[in-house]
Amino acid sequence: MILYAPAKVNLYLRILGKRSDGYHDIETIFERIALFDKIVLSSLKGSGPGERGIKIFSDHPDVPVDKDGLVYKTVDMLKRRFNISKGIEVRIFKRIPVASGLGGGSSDAAAILTGLNKLWKLSLSSAELIEFGKTLGADIPFFLSGSSFALAEGRGDKIVPLDWKMRWWHLLVYVPIRLFSKDIYEMYSKNVASDLTREPQITKILPLDAAAKSDRDKGSLARPGKAERLFPNPAKVTFGNVTNFIKNDLEEVVLKKEPIVAKLKKTLEKIGLAHSLVSGSGPSIFILFEKRKEAMAGKELLIRRFPVVKREGWEIFMVPTA
Repeated sequence: MILYAPAKVNLYLRILGKRSDGYHDIETIFERIALFDKIVLSSLKGSGPGERGIKIFSDHPDVPVDKDGLVYKTVDMLKRRFNISKGIEVRIFKRIPVASGLGGGSSDAAAILTGLNKLWKLSLSSAELIEFGKTLGADIPFFLSGSSFALAEGRGDKIVPLDWKMRWWHLLVYVPIRLFSKDIYEMYSKNVASDLTREPQITKILPLDAAAKSDRDKGSLARPGKAERLFPNPAKVTFGNVTNFIKNDLEEVVLKKEPIVAKLKKTLEKIGLAHSLVSGSGPSIFILFEKRKEAMAGKELLIRRFPVVKREGWEIFMVPTA
């Protein structure tokens, strides 16, 4: 069975505070993009070779393939829960950079959950898969939602799909630095007292109905179940008003920690590619465009003005909404 796991960007990410379990409560808007890892699932005879009949391979050396890795934990959880005796081989062909802020690991896990549900004829509903996904990682429920856009809260695992019909283009720039979400969130927590955060803008810019305006005036943002108030008319959500609110509370942490990412961001602003943002906990930066030809022109301009992107390890992708 062949599966394709898409990447994501965070169009908006606001940190609400640290939880008692060590995670952070957030509010974010995910967008699924057409940059895919390829995953091949193959049944093995009997229990198969490898621990518990689970055999994992990847063409990328930084993808964990042992029992401590997310892929192994995903397969093992379903095998244990449903007493699956058959062995399984998982081959992962990476195109989404590892530890890049683009959700590749979470998307791979979501695709594997979906694939094994079919391969092992478990007949799990989307809601049941999402519940399994929540136990494995905060971003996984979004990839299981089947939505191109979604509002997420809690740890990022409470998903409300957004019925946005637009299809945008993105210039993704991967800086060859490995950043881990846990470290970036911890750095953010330590810097909050130094006035690193800003007032959120999302409820002030997007078209709101009366109930949502009331929530905004009281100083509260949407919670699951209220997202339809924030976005009552998808037709009113345009490239113009979305590019007005793209924001990431973690961006300043990433820029402060990694000077090369800060230099890239400054160059993008200087050459007029203003709709740029660090995705998630970085280090990748995406630039948002309304049309493909604009993204192509932006790519050519960036390469001319910031030739560092041509160095080994750097990657540039031009992809639409998926």
